[in-house]
Amino acid sequence: MNDATLAVVSQSGESLSFFDVLSGTRTGHLTGLISEPHELCFDARTNLLYVSHAYEHGWYRQHGSDCHEVSVVDCNQKQVVEVIDISPAKGPHYLVLDQKREILYVSVEGGLSDTNESGGIIGICLKTRKVIKSIGSGWATHWFVMTPDGTKAYTCNKEADFVSVIDLLEEKMVAKISLPGGCEQPAISKSGKLAYFPTPTVPFGDSKQPNEPSIQIIDTVSDKVVKSIALDALALTIHVDSQDRLLVGQYRISKSTSSDSQTFGKVAPLNGTLAVFTSKDEGYQQIASLEVGKVPLTILSSPDGKRAFVSNISSGTVTVVNLISMTVERNLEIDTVPRRDKKLHQGAHGLALIP
Repeated sequence: MNDATLAVVSQSGESLSFFDVLSGTRTGHLTGLISEPHELCFDARTNLLYVSHAYEHGWYRQHGSDCHEVSVVDCNQKQVVEVIDISPAKGPHYLVLDQKREILYVSVEGGLSDTNESGGIIGICLKTRKVIKSIGSGWATHWFVMTPDGTKAYTCNKEADFVSVIDLLEEKMVAKISLPGGCEQPAISKSGKLAYFPTPTVPFGDSKQPNEPSIQIIDTVSDKVVKSIALDALALTIHVDSQDRLLVGQYRISKSTSSDSQTFGKVAPLNGTLAVFTSKDEGYQQIASLEVGKVPLTILSSPDGKRAFVSNISSGTVTVVNLISMTVERNLEIDTVPRRDKKLHQGAHGLALIP
């Protein structure tokens, strides 16, 4: 993957940057995107990049109106070629591609029913660019994982005390898995037999003491929690690499009385860490802990297992990690200067690798 390109969105900057993976050189910069770009999903068959837009401004617990668009970017032209309107669904976040069925699944926070818990997952037909599936999760769904066969999904419902199990073929929620304390961005094993959920959810601005941090492991056959891995710090995201190792983004926060663009309510972010755990077969042993930027939110790795990429949303950087030597190769500057018209700086979020 030495000749690959890394795509990164800046949520606050409303831009999309392209970097050469080997040299770290910025090779393209697309500005003026719909506010505020969130996550990325790359389709290698068409060389198209799909971009979700969650809010007009802000973050999960404090934001403006929900958006209802997914942008389509041609990676050759480095231009937006289409905008998909997903109304009445709103607040789109994560995107997962089912190549076999040519469906782009997108998690949404609302719009699927008339209740306050009207989020879930929608399916967009990539041939017609129309929403053809709308599946409620019973909450405002943020992230999710899909089994490799495209039949089931498991949702992160943030502060809700359950994970929703979605049958994507029958188009319905079939179970709720108890997860006290809520959760953050999950991952799934290469086989699809195990789903990994970091818990508890981020306690930004809350005075209550959060639950002990851990990774809850769900068996996707029984739909039950079968194991727990204790963590030494709160985690915001998990990624499974090509070797089935767990790459965990852990964050640190401190109390703050400031109201500047680097604070979340009553707390301020500090540099976080990327923790690396071995696969299930090797007993989930932690083998590395590397310092990254503030609030590591999205993690991606190369198919050859040599590199990991960690987007640090509050720093506006991406940390490139060598997974062979377990060292930091470099930090890419995406969008490091807070905008005066934004209450919270969110300078680096969604990632995608383009061969």
